[in-house]
Amino acid sequence: MPLKTKQHEQFIVLMTIDININHLSLKNRRQNIIVASQYDDILMNIETTQFDLILLDFTANCSTAPIPDRLQHSRYPWQSELITRIKNPFGINNETPVIAITNTEDEFYSDEQYPMAFYDCLTGPITEQRVNEVIDLWQTKAFDYVQIILSKTKNNPRLTLTLFEKLFDELPSQVIDIKNALENKQYDLAHEITHKLNGSASFCGLTDIQQSANALESGLLNNSFASVYQHFLMLQQCILTFSSHQKFILTHLGKY
Repeated sequence: MPLKTKQHEQFIVLMTIDININHLSLKNRRQNIIVASQYDDILMNIETTQFDLILLDFTANCSTAPIPDRLQHSRYPWQSELITRIKNPFGINNETPVIAITNTEDEFYSDEQYPMAFYDCLTGPITEQRVNEVIDLWQTKAFDYVQIILSKTKNNPRLTLTLFEKLFDELPSQVIDIKNALENKQYDLAHEITHKLNGSASFCGLTDIQQSANALESGLLNNSFASVYQHFLMLQQCILTFSSHQKFILTHLGKY
């Protein structure tokens, strides 16, 4: 089956949700939302359509698919299998941000099966208004990043694309290098890498990343090591959020 293509201006969302939502209303209001509640339908969508955001419901158990042996004792077997499929390095949605929908946030985050699979967690009850707010927030943030760097390049799309490609390549690697330096108590090295990252964020006008990098730099300079790791986690989350929009931004700029 050929892969579906998407329009550059669209922000396409997959919802695997079946609680307190009028599906018909959502489909009528947002043509860019695909709602699926059965395992086979969800699987077909993640393998044939590139999404910009996936809302994965952990409160529902509506799959008729057989549970793989390796997941027989998993708390969320069919969702676990979907996550494996989504995060397949060769899949078209391997970098798509996934937001989990759960009954209790604390219970979810205590589950060691999902240390870094999700970008956020929503707890029920989930209403149509809340879904709209989440989607609008993610879509607006992606466009904000594009506009910020377009203004820096005086609306030069080719240069803007080059900057984004460089940022998406360098920032995640720098975060990993900072983490390794901190774990090895190489604080001077951690400061050097953070300073370089901070310079890139400042040059490109990425103020959310810049603020977190400033806080980490300040802690390292002042030997405030008790707070350094917390500042690093904030920076890491900022980079994670920025990177989650990579496919949408590059597609919007004509990369694909």
